[in-house]
Amino acid sequence: MKTLERATWCLAAVSLMSLASWAQDRGVGREAAVRRAVGAREVMQERLRAIRLGRSNSSRSLLKLQHHLQQANQTGFEGDNYVSLIPLVTNENGARTNVGLNNFSRFSVQKDVANPQASVLVQLRDPSGRLDREGVFSVRSNEMRQVNRIMTTLPAVDGGGAATTGWLLIYSDEPITAWASVILDQVNNDPGVELAIADQIYKPAAYVESTGTPSNPLLIQSSVKAGSFNSRLAVVNIGSGPGRLRIKLFDRTGRLQRTLSPVDVGKFGMHVNNDIRSTVPGTWGQIIIEVEDLLPARDDREPLIVATSLVESTTGPFAGLFPAFAMPRSNTPAIAGVWEGNVSGDIMMAQVRVTLFQERDMLYGLLEILSGTFPTVNREFLLRGQVTNGTYELEVRDFFDDCSRRGAPCVFFGYRLFASSISEKIMRGDTIYFDEADQSDKGKFSLTRVGAIYPPPSEE
Repeated sequence: MKTLERATWCLAAVSLMSLASWAQDRGVGREAAVRRAVGAREVMQERLRAIRLGRSNSSRSLLKLQHHLQQANQTGFEGDNYVSLIPLVTNENGARTNVGLNNFSRFSVQKDVANPQASVLVQLRDPSGRLDREGVFSVRSNEMRQVNRIMTTLPAVDGGGAATTGWLLIYSDEPITAWASVILDQVNNDPGVELAIADQIYKPAAYVESTGTPSNPLLIQSSVKAGSFNSRLAVVNIGSGPGRLRIKLFDRTGRLQRTLSPVDVGKFGMHVNNDIRSTVPGTWGQIIIEVEDLLPARDDREPLIVATSLVESTTGPFAGLFPAFAMPRSNTPAIAGVWEGNVSGDIMMAQVRVTLFQERDMLYGLLEILSGTFPTVNREFLLRGQVTNGTYELEVRDFFDDCSRRGAPCVFFGYRLFASSISEKIMRGDTIYFDEADQSDKGKFSLTRVGAIYPPPSEE
């Protein structure tokens, strides 16, 4: 197989020729996104260095993390690679919160062992964002390590130990998942369970889950203030800059009932409302949470929010949690469906069908070459893509063509489509094709939406 270097050069050259103006237009936004991600990572790394190495308070770290440091010396601990968080833990009014840590790692490249043990640092942050408690736990592969009464089991840091409600920040050197069981009722012990949210840094914007930004609000699907039921709301700013929350209450018909007074939340801070619909009693419906960037000139200091809502009964043993859903940008249209049209260029002229699925700003589906000429042997390809600021990007997920039979050449290639807009059910734009056989092309495409992915069954 020829070297991939030529294919990479080909892609770069074609990209410069066909999409130079597009790259210039989007360059500023991309650089800003990179600065935000780098800033968030640097803040997290500095915070972690302070905790692990004791730079913020060496005596506290040596006292509270002595076990972990000893373990690090024994196993060659190099640092953490996985971060997750739990938005709400509490022991107010007799409640308690238990936490579970599950190590699903089967093999570690760094440790060069199968079924590696994970070293997990759990931090409790109070609503102001200050570190209140922390502790380190060893979790074997396939183990579920349960820590009961997490609010008091974690050792208090100097000046801490007073928080009765907060959120958990969890670091690990091996991949883990975590959960919390919030138990409000001490008689029947019925729990409400929330799953940890994995760190979303560097994840493509369209694929980010459970995290809100100034462009993507959060949705709580249901909340209530009726009869014996009411809802709590907890919002955590996990970003590197302060944000202003705007919380909008809707009734079950979709009518906006009340926009609550704005609430400012600093980085790593938390806003808790134990009766979020108290201003609209006798109602139930969704909640939308928006966050405003209070430092818009600082791209590396953007707020990022996560949230959860706890529904509880005031007369009986009941509690349930609604994790927040990350909504798409307000200008993202619904475009899922079947699209048909043509792709053209110097080495292609084909009729195609695209079956396009959509989750928020995330796109994926299937590209079929129906007729005409196209520079590949295969005629079906999986697609992935995203909606970004009203533009549409798609690319073939299959990186190799003609690999189905023994001795086939299995040619490395790439094909991408970009449209700046959709007008009257028509998507038009530019394409790039390249492969390691020194073929390259810049072309056009035009697709028209022709129907649903799952049409109603035809009548017999």
